[in-house]
Amino acid sequence: MRILITEDNRQLAEFIQQAIDQDGHAADIANDASQLFSLMDSWQYDAIILDLGLPDQDGLDVIRAIRQTKNPIPILILTARGSVDDRIKGLDLGADDYLNKPFAIDELKARLRALLRRPSSYTGNLLIQGNLALDTKSRRVMIDEQNLTMGKTEVAILEYLLRNAGLTVGKDALYDAIYSLGFEVTDNAIQVAVHRIRKKLESCNASSTIKTLRGIGYILT
Repeated sequence: MRILITEDNRQLAEFIQQAIDQDGHAADIANDASQLFSLMDSWQYDAIILDLGLPDQDGLDVIRAIRQTKNPIPILILTARGSVDDRIKGLDLGADDYLNKPFAIDELKARLRALLRRPSSYTGNLLIQGNLALDTKSRRVMIDEQNLTMGKTEVAILEYLLRNAGLTVGKDALYDAIYSLGFEVTDNAIQVAVHRIRKKLESCNASSTIKTLRGIGYILT
């Protein structure tokens, strides 16, 4: 999954980015509202972490602008404002959750996981397809409840495919979902990782498989 962190405190933004990366997601940083909208025009994000106190535009106005475009992307507000009214306004404008500063990073990650859940594909923290399951909190992959060892990138790819099970996923979409901006990766990195995942699933008799649609992308069935 790809997350957009909008926070003008660079040190805090990078701290959040590192925590999200450790959870196996990609995260980009926007330092103000202008950069946020620019990145949203260029990339598809799965959630936004939004500081209300941006230097160029009030965060409440940012939420209003996003929702006016009918964009349903989950928004998690970060705020140092003590006013309950501001938090209520943010939620009424279309934010999905909020967290007061200072905050515990584990709570932020838990709230983000909750926003990323899709009830149709979730049981608790699990993404499930046949006898294949991925715990989005612990990052464990299981076949018939037996652990399957996978690297961080493999887990990230598998999570994206599980969230889009039965749908065709392009290689570019996978790249955008799992790698942060500026991350250097070889042209065939996705192809090699998918090949490794497929072999591991086959070796454990997974009921699901990843099919390659030549020139198009991949599909988990």
